[in-house]
Amino acid sequence: MTTIERASVLSGVPVWLLRSDCRLRGLCLVRFAVMAAMRRKGMTLPAIGHAMRRDHSTVLSGIRKADDYAARYPRFMAFVEALA
Repeated sequence: MTTIERASVLSGVPVWLLRSDCRLRGLCLVRFAVMAAMRRKGMTLPAIGHAMRRDHSTVLSGIRKADDYAARYPRFMAFVEALA
């Protein structure tokens, strides 16, 4: 099971929606968590971008936001760790 598929199962958000252009806050948080988990697994920014259908600079921004949320919200940190 891929990280994206695992996030889909744990969050209830379909894979296609995680890869979409939708910018709803809750969906973006799941997307950021997926990006951070993939990076923790050692994937490169371009590889994560390809998997998420995003540019590598967008992935970097998402990872930084995930780090900010993880520092403030223990439940978000636990979600990222469950994916990694």
